[in-house]
Amino acid sequence: MSDSAIHRRGRRTTELRIVDAAQRLADEHGSIDGFTMNELALAADVSRRTLFNYFPSKVDAVLGPDVVIDPDALETFRTGGPTGDLIEDLQALLLGILENEDVDREVLRRFDRIVHANPVLLLTLKDRMRRLVERLVEAAVQRPGGDLPARDVHLAVAVLGGVTEAAVTAFIDDPEQDFAGLIVSGIATVRRLFG
Repeated sequence: MSDSAIHRRGRRTTELRIVDAAQRLADEHGSIDGFTMNELALAADVSRRTLFNYFPSKVDAVLGPDVVIDPDALETFRTGGPTGDLIEDLQALLLGILENEDVDREVLRRFDRIVHANPVLLLTLKDRMRRLVERLVEAAVQRPGGDLPARDVHLAVAVLGGVTEAAVTAFIDDPEQDFAGLIVSGIATVRRLFG
C-alpha cells in the first residue's frame, strides 16, 4: 500500500471517529447545542486543531463529509456510460457511492433521530442534497444526445432519492436485507410502475 493510500485511510478513520463522537453527543444531549467543540474533540480523542481541520462546525461534524462521487465514475456518466440508460447509469453512480460506506442499522436510526430533532441539520442536509442533485443534473444534460431537459433529469434524480429513502426505512426495519439490493429492486419497481 502506498504512503498516500495509508494517509487517506488514516484520515478517513479519524474523520469517521469524529463523526461518530459528534452523533453520539448530539443523540445523548438531544441537541447539537448540548455540547461544545472542545467536548467533541475530547470525545473523539483528537486535538481541537485537528477537529477544526476536519470539520469547521458541529453541524458539519454531525452530518459528516459531503457525499463524494468518484470523478472517474462521474466522467463516465457524463459521457453516456456505463450503460447508456440514464436511470441505470444514475443507479450505478448511487451504488458506487454506497460501496465506500458502511451501512449500519443503528447508526442510521441514530442519524434519523438527530436530524429530525435538530432543524438546522435537516436544512443543511437538504442544501447538501440540492448541490449534489445540481451536479448530477449538470452532468446528465451533457451526456451524448443530451436532449433531455434539466427538469426531467432533476425529476429522475428526485425519484431515485425517494427510492433511497424507502430503502433506508426498509433496511432499518430489517437489517438482514441487502441495502444496495433494496435500492436496485426499488428502482426496478418504479420503472415497472411508471414504464
